[in-house]
Amino acid sequence: MNFRNNAVGNVCSQKDSIFADPFDVYMNIYLRLLTVAFVWGGTFIATRAAAQYLAPFAGAFLRFLFASAGLLALMLLQQKPWPRPGRRMLLHLTGMALTGIIAYNYFFFSALKILPASRASLLVALNPVMVLFAAALFFGETLRWVKVLGGLLALFGAVVVISRGDLGHIFDHFGPGEALALGCPATWAVYTLLSRHASGDGFTPLVTTTYVCLFGTLGLFPLALLDGLPLWALPARIWGALAYLGLLGTVLGFVWYAEGIRTIGATRTAIFNNLVPVFGVLLSVLLLGETVSWVVVGGGLFVVLGVAVINFL
Repeated sequence: MNFRNNAVGNVCSQKDSIFADPFDVYMNIYLRLLTVAFVWGGTFIATRAAAQYLAPFAGAFLRFLFASAGLLALMLLQQKPWPRPGRRMLLHLTGMALTGIIAYNYFFFSALKILPASRASLLVALNPVMVLFAAALFFGETLRWVKVLGGLLALFGAVVVISRGDLGHIFDHFGPGEALALGCPATWAVYTLLSRHASGDGFTPLVTTTYVCLFGTLGLFPLALLDGLPLWALPARIWGALAYLGLLGTVLGFVWYAEGIRTIGATRTAIFNNLVPVFGVLLSVLLLGETVSWVVVGGGLFVVLGVAVINFL
């Protein structure tokens, strides 16, 4: 889940470091990035569990209540004055909160209330594809043919996943769950494009994400009250799932991913994103007992291959 693109966008200009000690790099960076991909794959399992007890806005609010608390703790440990956003920055941060937190998590929780976690993880993996085409459509960015090819491969894979291999009757298999799942990459594309302009003096990835989390949590609160917050009725395992989403999926994931970008560069770090749907499917089978057909696995491989082509060629 949910702030890795923001970290990439704000730090990707830094050059790759030279590995003085390959073993230390493997232990301190590669292993952490592998853990991040595993944790983000697990967010589909945790959200699937929480969505059975909580309405979308209520679940998202509690998730980001945990995340905001963790990010605030990190900010306080820095012991630096917070930069104050100007009017333009405030608009960008508000837009990011509306799209990347409120809208995205509405779709995320709603989709996983209906869809198996394995199926949802393969559709949400279209995030980079949506960003690629949105940047070309709205900002006139040049599309190299190889990236177009990667986007088409990923889209073809998504069609295979949605249709379960029955390409001639795709709309027979396209229901509310699939529509909600595709809302995730659509809103994330808007969030990512907004995040490119959310930079300034003192606005590091941590600062930006903390502001966005706080704004999003405040915006979710009245919506969560309308949804209903059955706090006393939630089992301990659901509280554990929410803490996992907020503290591990957001705070730890963000910090370690940003550390990876600083140490080994954005390109080498971004490759770990391709493992997220893989872990999502694997954990869905192992923990939830979901069954995944070979046709859907094949479609998922096309999605992962397409995203890899976009990122690395």
